Amino acid sequence: MDDRTVIRRIAMSARGFTLLETLVAVSILSLALAGILSLSAIGIHSSSNSANQIKAFFLASEAVEYVRNKRDNNILAGSGWLSGLSGCEAGCSIDAFNDTISVCAGVCPKIKFNSATNLYGYTSGTDSIFTRKLTITQSVAYEIKLSSEISWQQGGISRNFVLEERLFDLSF
Repeated sequence: MDDRTVIRRIAMSARGFTLLETLVAVSILSLALAGILSLSAIGIHSSSNSANQIKAFFLASEAVEYVRNKRDNNILAGSGWLSGLSGCEAGCSIDAFNDTISVCAGVCPKIKFNSATNLYGYTSGTDSIFTRKLTITQSVAYEIKLSSEISWQQGGISRNFVLEERLFDLSF
């Protein structure tokens, strides 16, 4: 074999080796990108779940604060401290902005979200994913237990958040 043939064979094997290297490099890069994209998808899902949990906490807190405000106003007006809160033993929905309480013993309606005002309520807007049920249990004459439960579906999984608080008759 002469020198030219040897050089040609080396050049051809170098070209083939470069193509093989390129294929391996593209495969490794594809695997790395797939890992990064899957981590991004998990992060977005976790972020969405966290946002819904925060909204659920505030919606549950709103119901408790509404009952607390109702109790305080009743005491200041000289009426019974639980006046206007009857029927919530089996569950009720509370619209704080319209000052309404509706008994919903079985299933409470979905809370609506008004995108124009960025407020949650029951009168205007589109149905949100959240359902709120407030239950009032009177253990003794001067104490009630509030249980505000927010339920929603996310990714085919039922989720809920329950906030419990005790309120007392302060008119003694």
